[in-house]
Amino acid sequence: MSYKFKALAIVAVVCCAVIGVLMYAGASRADKFDYWVTVDSAELTHIQNTLAADETQLKSVDVRVVRDGIAVVRLNEPQMEALSSSMHDKFHKCSGYIAHPTEDAAIESINELARVDAAQQLVTYTIDNQAAVTPMLVEANELQNRQVILDLSAFPNRRYNQPSGMDSANWIKNKWTTLAAGRSDVTVEFYAHPTATSPQPSIILTINGTTLPDEIVVLGAHQDSINTGGSTLAAPGADDDASGIACLTETIRVLMAKNFRPNRTVKFMAYAAEEVGLRGSNAIAAEYRTLNKNVIGVMQLDMTNYKGTLGNDIVIFTDYTNAAQNQFVRDLITAYMPTMVVGTSSCGYGCSDHAAWHNKSYPASFPFESTFSDDNTAIHSANDTISRSNNNATHALKFTKLALSYVGELAKGSLAVTRRSPADFDGDGKTDMSVFRPGQNEWWYQRSSNGGNGAAQFGAAGDTITPGDFTGDGKTDMAFFRPSTGFWYVLRSEDMSFFAFPFGSSGDVTVPADYDGDGKADAAVFRASNSTWYISRSTGGTTIAQFGANGDVPLTSDFDGDGKTDIGIYRPASSEWWISKSTGGLIAYQFGQSGDKAVCGDHTGDGKADIAFFRPSSGTWFVLRSEDSSYYSFPFGTATDLPVPGDYDGDGKTDAAIFRPSSSTWYAQRSTAGSLIQQFGQTGDLPVPNAFVR
Repeated sequence: MSYKFKALAIVAVVCCAVIGVLMYAGASRADKFDYWVTVDSAELTHIQNTLAADETQLKSVDVRVVRDGIAVVRLNEPQMEALSSSMHDKFHKCSGYIAHPTEDAAIESINELARVDAAQQLVTYTIDNQAAVTPMLVEANELQNRQVILDLSAFPNRRYNQPSGMDSANWIKNKWTTLAAGRSDVTVEFYAHPTATSPQPSIILTINGTTLPDEIVVLGAHQDSINTGGSTLAAPGADDDASGIACLTETIRVLMAKNFRPNRTVKFMAYAAEEVGLRGSNAIAAEYRTLNKNVIGVMQLDMTNYKGTLGNDIVIFTDYTNAAQNQFVRDLITAYMPTMVVGTSSCGYGCSDHAAWHNKSYPASFPFESTFSDDNTAIHSANDTISRSNNNATHALKFTKLALSYVGELAKGSLAVTRRSPADFDGDGKTDMSVFRPGQNEWWYQRSSNGGNGAAQFGAAGDTITPGDFTGDGKTDMAFFRPSTGFWYVLRSEDMSFFAFPFGSSGDVTVPADYDGDGKADAAVFRASNSTWYISRSTGGTTIAQFGANGDVPLTSDFDGDGKTDIGIYRPASSEWWISKSTGGLIAYQFGQSGDKAVCGDHTGDGKADIAFFRPSSGTWFVLRSEDSSYYSFPFGTATDLPVPGDYDGDGKTDAAIFRPSSSTWYAQRSTAGSLIQQFGQTGDLPVPNAFVR
């Protein structure tokens, strides 16, 4: 992708804001502070005529400079309050200005306008990354969007200078940090602003690009909310703009769940203080321009969950945005959401944070929930709740999918192979010590992330445990197969609810694994009577494959490193291993002897599972390297120990480990973190990582 920037006009912009009283540390009187704002000619006319007639505070305003249709106006705090409230009440529009830190900065913004070449050249846009984008769109979830809206709108308000504004910022940062756990290429940080936005900082999550890290794609939404009636009144801001933050958050969740690795750097920004002059985004965009950072595209998501215009699903704003990128956004919708109806509208001024980037000559787009004349009339009030959207986030989900396609096609990149650690109940990438207690049908595990314990009662006598990540959230779900009925039962790690379905019959051997590479475990059984595999794919459909012979032991691992589990068997009678690769072709080896226990996994860390076994008679492990078919062996365990292979230190390599039933002690030879010896469990417990060792 090639690109070239030329300067764009920096015009007067405005924020979609209605300002209550601002509070500054050390101020004895709010009206001692003066602000320099830029407004366009239409807004200046409103100030001097219609609003001045009714608002005492606006009868005399100090117009400092008027040049090229832009005015620099000096306002004190009460005047800014009056301007914002009056514009909203009388014209159902936002205040129409952007605040600048100094008069010189405001004047310079007009000077920049005179130097602009409006014929801006942009990147070459292509839509050719369906392999990455399509699976991510399938993963996007309305419930996840809805929950973030509910969580954020539960704060009293998210006003930038109120304690709850800081509380909500912490909530967003913690949420994003949790979603990014285990990704060394992802950072989440506060962006501190001057006193003008304190105490609320912006939050930036960065996914570093793999091949073009200096080229940046930005997706933003604003975190603050306000009530026109006063700074401490309820301002749930469900639509304005918890809905936008929800779309960003769900986009991040999907990118992490699908292990998307972008070629270009991607930044998600939750801006502070949008409602008081785009202050958060303006500060960031100004710094990026000063540092000459190469931002190749910006998308703003501000209000996404109120479908005010029945004939349109997504409306693209055409002012303070880039025409070429807007066409790219339209093309994305056509390619990935062909049933969506796209409209256009304008606000007559820069109505959200996209304007801050546009005015610094960065290409920006602003897809919106409706036309401007049909937007949500409940914003900036206590009535801006999710009930205005029928208590769901169906409309917002469209924007999440648009954001995913925007990232996938502008940043490019691919879905990296996701390697799940077995028995990882807390989703930190490490195998957790865990047991199933048959007498009480209890599951117990110790979180490797913090050392805390988790437990649940789930199952009945005679059930076969089948742990795996069936829901694709990165955490192992407690699950079992009931041979008497052929039903599977899965306890969701997300909310501890369960679901059940029939698949298999008595006598089948359970072999759940991710056979289609979508990050979710598929229910599967091996029927020894006819050597047939039956796989219920989470992506849809059932695969039936005959592979093996009477007396074979089924194996499941990714032996070719393509992210999909391969079916295989171990033939004890002749010590033969046969693997049917998902990429095509067979692998066959003779390795081992009767009585060996298969402990296949990526012991060498090359991305491919190694054929491996534990020999109880000598307590020895044998590993056949996938790299060159050489092998190594080492003693670790005794004849009565149960092998529990897993990645106990999260370094991507399978560690040799055993559970000693006589003392309920775990011994792990971790490839990076060294030896682990710990007691966990009691007599009669079955170690969960041993569930598929046969």
